[in-house]
Amino acid sequence: MRKKLIGFLLCLLCIVTVIDPLTGKLDFGPTETETDPAQEWITLPDPLQVDMVLERSICRRMSFRSYTTTPVTDQELSTVLWAAYGITTNGGRTIYSPNGTYSTTIYVIRNDATYLYVASNHSLHLWKTGNYLYLGQNTGAPIKLGLVWNQSIAPDEKAAMAEIGMIAQNVYFDANALNLATLTTGMSVNDLYQLGLPPYEKPEIIMHLGHPTTPYDFTYTPLPPSNLPSVVNSTCTLQDVVNTRQIVNEWDQTDLTLLELSQVLWCSYGYSYLYDNVNNKRHRTLPSAIGIYPFKVYAANKTGVYQYLPASHQLSLITSGDTRELIQAAVNPGNISVSSAPLIVVPFWDKNVGSQTYLPWWWYESGAIVHNVLLQTAALNLTGNALSVITDQNALRTALGISGQTNLVCLHIAMVGHVNQSSQNNPPAAPSLSGPSQGTSGILYNYTVSATDVDGDDVFYLIDWGDQTTTGWAGPFPSGTSMTFNHSWALKGTYAIKARAKDSPGLESSWSTPILMTIIGPGLDIGITGGLGITVLVENTGTINATNITWKLVFQGGFVIPSQFTGTISEIRTGEQYTINRFMLGLGKTSITVSLTADDGITAEKTANVFLLLIFGIVMK
Repeated sequence: MRKKLIGFLLCLLCIVTVIDPLTGKLDFGPTETETDPAQEWITLPDPLQVDMVLERSICRRMSFRSYTTTPVTDQELSTVLWAAYGITTNGGRTIYSPNGTYSTTIYVIRNDATYLYVASNHSLHLWKTGNYLYLGQNTGAPIKLGLVWNQSIAPDEKAAMAEIGMIAQNVYFDANALNLATLTTGMSVNDLYQLGLPPYEKPEIIMHLGHPTTPYDFTYTPLPPSNLPSVVNSTCTLQDVVNTRQIVNEWDQTDLTLLELSQVLWCSYGYSYLYDNVNNKRHRTLPSAIGIYPFKVYAANKTGVYQYLPASHQLSLITSGDTRELIQAAVNPGNISVSSAPLIVVPFWDKNVGSQTYLPWWWYESGAIVHNVLLQTAALNLTGNALSVITDQNALRTALGISGQTNLVCLHIAMVGHVNQSSQNNPPAAPSLSGPSQGTSGILYNYTVSATDVDGDDVFYLIDWGDQTTTGWAGPFPSGTSMTFNHSWALKGTYAIKARAKDSPGLESSWSTPILMTIIGPGLDIGITGGLGITVLVENTGTINATNITWKLVFQGGFVIPSQFTGTISEIRTGEQYTINRFMLGLGKTSITVSLTADDGITAEKTANVFLLLIFGIVMK
């Protein structure tokens, strides 16, 4: 019996090998056409109104390494993504990037597909179909966030990692406020290359998001008495502070109260006032690679320089006297009056504690420190700023009275104080945008943008081309300067082009009135049907002919012989179709991916699930 079965299969294989090259146009009756379950666009619901005050969400910040199978709802995901990198009510971002680049791409990995988070319209855009949750460490999380540095926007990895540190903090805070759990991992991040990242993107962090296997269980246990007041709660949530945060360049001379000083320093690098009954510990206000915590935090005001001691929540005097002018001389302040700030927070990376091997993580941690400072500043109705260009490390250490500690390296400083009303910052006006509204695929078209800043600040421009690409922030330019940018589109369609501006302190304008650009050109649609073998129908739905088309059919999973086919098509005229028939021998469930590339950068791809019964294929919905 076995010999007969083997003989039968061999006969079928012979039939396939004979029929395949002879019957390129046969169609023995199609079955169902596959419909892709992943949506091209997902409009996220409005974020939830999180009512947990900022300080409590900071104190509940912790990492989880295992998750339940309970899914994260779209509204929960919407809330976390907006907190991570969304657009605030005043047109800014939920984090503040000191150099104004905003160079992070967030890949949202779900079990159906991987999406890009698009902050401008708070939505998800399909990047790649398929379940890629196996990338990175295996924790069972139903959502993973791939945080990727876009080098075409910012060539400085230090700035990118600091920004990612800020993003991750907001994910931690809103996740725990929703009773979700999260984890930041730097291991296995190169797995993200399997998503087909553009060549200018580098994976940096994978965050895991889901419901914890063990519920949060805390007991309020105040920090021990010290020379600083106990930490208290404000009335502000994370949403409140990111929407009201004020970034200014100059401060009045009103001193901070001791309580305000205590709150800011605690938030920068302190310990939770909640005791974790599950892990039997207090957590820190931010994570650190391998739990090292290699930073030392110093504070300077008009009375002197102090070191903040997180374990005991107290200050230790380093040197008396006002050294703020010396601090300003050691950095590149730009247009920031560093010395006018009543409080300057200076975190130093201690190279004797944190190895140079983990330098990107120390950039991340430094960014998280100044981010926390700016959050608490807003919660106290104060104003702040941060900068990252330290021009003279020796001079900075000398200004702080620690000249001999050459193992200390400053990556950022933060300034805090009461607003100087004359320095109150305002965002630029919405830019004007001009350019064509019709064109052909593959041709560059010019667009001109200009915006005026009422405070006279320099401006940066960003254009969203409507095809999930942007110029990135370009600038700075003098207020009112017109700049021209160009772009081409590969696919036919109508694209909404819009621009926004931001000033040098980082406040962003609203979007310009969009220009609708209609591109004519080839567009390739793919249909996959079954029957005897597999039939692929390629249709040119565009307005010009498609030429030099290369196609590839790949089977993945199951038993299939052969597992892939390739070929070329010289031309498909507008409105015409081309049929590809291929025969294979297989048994069981598999998937087929059809990929097309043509002149002018035209690409198309479709995946279908198929059940194979010897030489017959059934496409499944």
